[in-house]
Amino acid sequence: MAKQRVKYSKLESVGSGNVDDDLETVSLMHGVSSDEDDVELYKLANGVRPPTFTAEEGVEAIGFGLFQVRLYIICGLFTAADSLEMMLLAVLSPVLRCEWQLEQFHVAFITTVVFIGMCIMAPVWGFMGDKYGRQKTLYMVALWIGYFGLLTSFSPSYTWVLILRGLVGGGMAGSPQSFTLLTEYIPSKYRAKLLNVGAISWACGTMFEIVLASIVLPSLGWRWLLVLSAIPSFLIVILLKFLPESARYLVAAGRKDEAMKVLQKAAKMNRNSLPEGTVVNTHITERGNPRDLFSPMYLRTTLMVWILWFGTALSYYGMVLASAEILQLRNVEHSGEKCKCNLLKKDDYTSMIVSTLGEFIALPLNIFLIDLVGRRWTGAVNLFGCGLFFILLQLPVPQTVLTVFIFMVRGFSSGMFNFVYIYTSEVYPTTIRTLGIGTASSWARVGAMITPFLAQVLLDASLTAAVWVYGGIGITCAICAICLPIETKGRELPQTISLEDD
Repeated sequence: MAKQRVKYSKLESVGSGNVDDDLETVSLMHGVSSDEDDVELYKLANGVRPPTFTAEEGVEAIGFGLFQVRLYIICGLFTAADSLEMMLLAVLSPVLRCEWQLEQFHVAFITTVVFIGMCIMAPVWGFMGDKYGRQKTLYMVALWIGYFGLLTSFSPSYTWVLILRGLVGGGMAGSPQSFTLLTEYIPSKYRAKLLNVGAISWACGTMFEIVLASIVLPSLGWRWLLVLSAIPSFLIVILLKFLPESARYLVAAGRKDEAMKVLQKAAKMNRNSLPEGTVVNTHITERGNPRDLFSPMYLRTTLMVWILWFGTALSYYGMVLASAEILQLRNVEHSGEKCKCNLLKKDDYTSMIVSTLGEFIALPLNIFLIDLVGRRWTGAVNLFGCGLFFILLQLPVPQTVLTVFIFMVRGFSSGMFNFVYIYTSEVYPTTIRTLGIGTASSWARVGAMITPFLAQVLLDASLTAAVWVYGGIGITCAICAICLPIETKGRELPQTISLEDD
């Protein structure tokens, strides 16, 4: 028989000293006959609170297992689909330059407009993620990227390419939501290592796009490349059905029953159990409030994180674009003719694939360092290494050695992105986590908007000037990483600002 739901209130008669009489009174009032239920009612009537636990304690209790593996695969495929659209910029630019006889400035703006869209939409997606949930936001992001990516293939002119790629960039600004969701379900013991391994998804996506471009561009053309690159975003929408909403978000939103169901399912999949009681959020605070980013506790962190995201994006995307440009400059030197239709050759695609492998090689270094020396010093090592090898790109060396230099820059720059994502997702509380990543991501887009004019326009005029700009920014950001005020190594993810203050 189903249990009757009742509303409890403290009895004035309780406290007379006769426990049996009090229990009988409570039972008669609510029609409950079970001795166990009688005891629970009596506890509630006398103000005894049932046991509770926080979302952080729940995530730690479920441990690592099948639940996180499934989550990792779905979020990883989302990241890979995102990287296809990003790497597309490097391989598409030479073809459009040739077909429409574009100047370097126009080619650079194709990339810049993508990041303008990202910069505008990043805070919007961040706000929506904190206000309406990670899963709903990811549905909209995946459909947005796929739809406008597909439409770009029908572009009749350069202007339409700019408009539609800008809209694709607006959707890509919401991609960090998947990283946030993954972060919020990984126990602190495994978090840094597993999030570092997450970079494999991005690297696989970029390699797949280079291989796809080397096959499709010579035979079918750039429009079919755009179509094939958009398809994975639509496929991801199907997989998002199996992606749970963030339990931390649900608790912060006051939806504790839903959070309990998600955590119970996760515990069952991992063959673990939750702590006794129900999940609670001790402090109810406003979610997605931009003012919290500038609270006394987070003001310095926020400003320095913005600088790091700016330098990281400028360097990483700069190398993605510059790798194609540097290889094209080598082709010009060998041929002695400078032509807008100097397209990438088979050896150039091979060099780009090999250099992308640097992102895989960087993983062991980052996994080893991040829990040994902490987040700040790991970031500093990657930033300094990236700056140093950027400067070495100006040396007149054989293409094999040049490929090694690009390989090292790609490896360190990938480690930089791992560092800023992990640090930012760990340093902010749940109530402003995606907002913090979203606003920091906007500064990354500012760096990415500038970098095409360095990697394509300035580099075309002077390779030496371009690489010294990148090198100087990398070394400056390394110093900034060391000076971050909060080290997140071994630190629990805070739920709210007030909890953190406590």
